[in-house]
Amino acid sequence: MKIDDRIYELISGKLENMLSSEEELELSSWLSEDAEHEKVFAEVKKIRDQAKLLHRDFTPDTENILKRLKGNRGKKVVFRGWWKYVAIFIVPLGIALGLWQGLKREQVVEHRQFSAISTPGTERAILKLLDGKTVLLDSTMRSSLIAQGTDVRIEMDSNRLLRYSPNDSIAVSDVDKNNELIIPKGGEYQIILADGTRVWLNSASKLTFPPYFTGAERRVILSGEAFFDVAHDDKKPFIVETARMDVKVLGTRFNVNAYEDNEVVSATLVNGSVEVFSGERQVIRLAPGEQAYGKESELEKREVNVRLYTSWIDGKFMFNNTELEEIAKQISRWYDLQIFFSNENVKKVRFTGAIMKFKPLEDLIRMIEKTSQVRFSVKNKTIVISEE
Repeated sequence: MKIDDRIYELISGKLENMLSSEEELELSSWLSEDAEHEKVFAEVKKIRDQAKLLHRDFTPDTENILKRLKGNRGKKVVFRGWWKYVAIFIVPLGIALGLWQGLKREQVVEHRQFSAISTPGTERAILKLLDGKTVLLDSTMRSSLIAQGTDVRIEMDSNRLLRYSPNDSIAVSDVDKNNELIIPKGGEYQIILADGTRVWLNSASKLTFPPYFTGAERRVILSGEAFFDVAHDDKKPFIVETARMDVKVLGTRFNVNAYEDNEVVSATLVNGSVEVFSGERQVIRLAPGEQAYGKESELEKREVNVRLYTSWIDGKFMFNNTELEEIAKQISRWYDLQIFFSNENVKKVRFTGAIMKFKPLEDLIRMIEKTSQVRFSVKNKTIVISEE
């Protein structure tokens, strides 16, 4: 029996509880077609459960289980391209000692070089004020006053949140002037805007915003990625402007990914409702759990697992059948390094799993190499990814 690669993806996603409603229906339809399909699924689940018992602190590699299943059912099932969909999981600190020892035995000199060119990101940003003043922000700043004028007070509160607090009287002369919060590679930061909206900014991102909101709308400009928890105001819609789409809300929680080096942009809604505009004023209305995505002027709507697009604000990255090229971009931004692919085929290798953001890069590389046919190496200050 031949099984399409798409089915491998669905089985893996089901066992990791990462399927959307549409994908659940797709898998259910395949399972109902043939009794042999149910047997294949049951055998994969059995092997996965056995792996859980063996390493209680380790999240099993479901896609690698498919590889093992190939050996057990080689005469009945033909597995093609299984390695393209290997799953990667960062191991918790309590992992069994035996597994760590196994990883160490495979360690080579090249791996010990990664820490010399990379460290996980941290809280840091550059704030540019109206008067041209530049303030460097980092995790060491607590309860400090950054600036205070007749219109607004800017401070770092006890929770290390950058907070804008407008005064009762606002001078109209500065309405059109904006502040900028710039997040370098290897950084992230949070800010509370003058209206109470809270924004999480990811690495290599920039938010342009007024120190206070006047007029009929609350408009900010985003380059990169940010998660917004917008304060509700029926009279003043909140608008996130990007180079390829705008997102309009009254009060809600949503994620916007609009990096310039990404071919696709997206807006993902957690709760509330939003309107997404692109191209020739194309409008897409989203409900919770939906995403607008695509190229400029070609946005579409789909149902998604929102955790895949918002988990970065909780300290981890999650992937579901994501190409290595996209994962490499996130690694490059967060660890502040350059990545080079030896050929185009390696970019298309796909992964499913979760990555803790604050783990050393070496841990991530070991797990990718352990479960795939790709290899990492260091040349000068660049990470090179090639086929094994």
